[in-house]
Amino acid sequence: MTYRTRYKLTLIAAAFLALVTLLAIGSKMETVATASIAGMMTILSAYIWSQTTRPSKNEQTNKHTRKQAAATNRVSPVVGDCRSRALE
Repeated sequence: MTYRTRYKLTLIAAAFLALVTLLAIGSKMETVATASIAGMMTILSAYIWSQTTRPSKNEQTNKHTRKQAAATNRVSPVVGDCRSRALE
């Protein structure tokens, strides 16, 4: 999907939901208006998410990025057993 098509679809859906919201407010249907506003916010966040660039797994890392150190499974020694003290 191209940028232009995504933008047009977002505007059309937002306009439809705005119209539904106004009609619902005029008809005193607060629940429908609330759901329509929630739909508008969902469309906006989906549009913003679709426009962000996310790094691909196939891209090489930048020289400024650090690789994460490998996790080691170390068990620290137990100093005291809290459960045995609670039972006393």
